[in-house]
Amino acid sequence: MARVRLRPYSAGFSESELRALYRWALDEEIQRLSGGRTLELPYPRFKELFLVQLPRHNTVHEQLFAVMDEQDEMIGRGGLFRIDRAAHRAELGLVIGERSRWGKGYGREAVRALIHFAASELALRRVLLYTYPDNHRAQRAFSAAGFRPVRELRRFSFDRGTHWELEMAFDVAGDKPAPSSALGDAAGGDREDGTWTS
Repeated sequence: MARVRLRPYSAGFSESELRALYRWALDEEIQRLSGGRTLELPYPRFKELFLVQLPRHNTVHEQLFAVMDEQDEMIGRGGLFRIDRAAHRAELGLVIGERSRWGKGYGREAVRALIHFAASELALRRVLLYTYPDNHRAQRAFSAAGFRPVRELRRFSFDRGTHWELEMAFDVAGDKPAPSSALGDAAGGDREDGTWTS
């Protein structure tokens, strides 16, 4: 049985899940490792902004998911961004926000489920991601899921200025989906509730 399940953002969030997202957004280490910026909003404003933006997160250009564990608790978030169907590629992003799940393979399983979704649902052939050269935990999870380092490149963000990032790629072999059982029924997930497992 799969330990990780991907639930589309479009399915909504409970109050406790919104509070977990907020807690992760305040965590300096999580934000540093994921390229984010520590949030400086009170919870009610965060919730209001998050819920207003929620409908735009599952579109032709991006697919976002809550990462659920085997107890159906949200442990992270992830998705595919800059989806380019003509070029058959996208960028992957993932944050395991629950520290108690770090180093236990949940990230690797979530990456595999995202890759399988990209290949089976979106017919993508290449998935890229960018991570910081010192984020070794993420690199191990990505490598174990089949990603390979491509190059280091200089990028710019307002939060970090000019900095180095490691580009990693996963190439789907031919037209076959990535190795995973993430999608049993491509029409709506492999579970009755319309979610996907790894």
